[in-house]
Amino acid sequence: MARKPKSTTTRQTASATAAANSDGLAPSELRLRLEFLERDNEKLLKQIEKKRTELNNLLTKIQEIGVEISQRSAPILQQLLEIDEKIHGVFTEIFNRKKLGKQTRKDIEQIYYMLQASGIISPKEVDANGDQFIEVDEDDEWNAEDFFGGQGRSQDRSDFTSEPEAPQMDPDELKKIRQVFLKLANVFHPDKVQDDRDREYQTEVMKEINQAYQSGDLAKLLAIEKQHEMGEIIDRDNENDLVRRCAQIEQENAVLNRQFANLKQEIRQTKNTPQGAIVAQYKKMTKHGFDPIGEMIAETEAQIRIINEMYQFVSDFRDRKITVKDFMKGPSFFQKMY
Repeated sequence: MARKPKSTTTRQTASATAAANSDGLAPSELRLRLEFLERDNEKLLKQIEKKRTELNNLLTKIQEIGVEISQRSAPILQQLLEIDEKIHGVFTEIFNRKKLGKQTRKDIEQIYYMLQASGIISPKEVDANGDQFIEVDEDDEWNAEDFFGGQGRSQDRSDFTSEPEAPQMDPDELKKIRQVFLKLANVFHPDKVQDDRDREYQTEVMKEINQAYQSGDLAKLLAIEKQHEMGEIIDRDNENDLVRRCAQIEQENAVLNRQFANLKQEIRQTKNTPQGAIVAQYKKMTKHGFDPIGEMIAETEAQIRIINEMYQFVSDFRDRKITVKDFMKGPSFFQKMY
């Protein structure tokens, strides 16, 4: 959640107080304070880079697992879709019989909807003429992946690429980020050089600068600044320079602390998503030599065997190999379920 911006009066008072405190320090004390702030600044930059790497690795792993699940499960899910379509087709043939009694039809419909309610087949309905039509809420749409792993609805593929919403920044943070951005852009804008190689190099640097600015990444902007040794030259014997530099780094550190806290929060949020839980479970199982996706596929294959039994059972009734009475009892596996 974005921090509530201070009022103009409050910010001015705080700045004035900080300046007064700094002015009250001797040059030697200011140098010590500046060194402390610079060490804190360097520490924050390293911590942010570490957390950024952790978050990127987590998001990459989520995407990789999503792709692996999609690729390995595609054939088995296709089988589920095909057998599901066949079962619905057999029921359509049954309902289209002209000599189907009213009570018998009602009993068969009850079985049909029970299969849908149990998740064995996809949800569809039958109109008065025996024709099927789909009537499914968008938020509850059935697909073959609902069977995957026998765990109910699986995660939609797009869920594996989604990221938590980035926290908003207050005006002070945006102002500081813009200041550093403008400073870097003034130095690295490609139009400022004539040599083709230099222009190509500065174009690449500007891409990094723009990307960091658009994502509100002060740490990245400062890292680019440090990488190209663009830090302000400070006369450490000049009290005014020391006071100004201390105030500048204090402001930077405040924004960096906020960025560090946001990254930690984003990592926690990502780990607490269903996708993050899948990654944690995946790592835990593979560490002990298990193949979690393979196990889910094996469970799905067992589910397919059950659905195939249901298909054969319904087909036998269509072909008059079993009576209505036997049909109403359901197959053996279905009787055990209820």
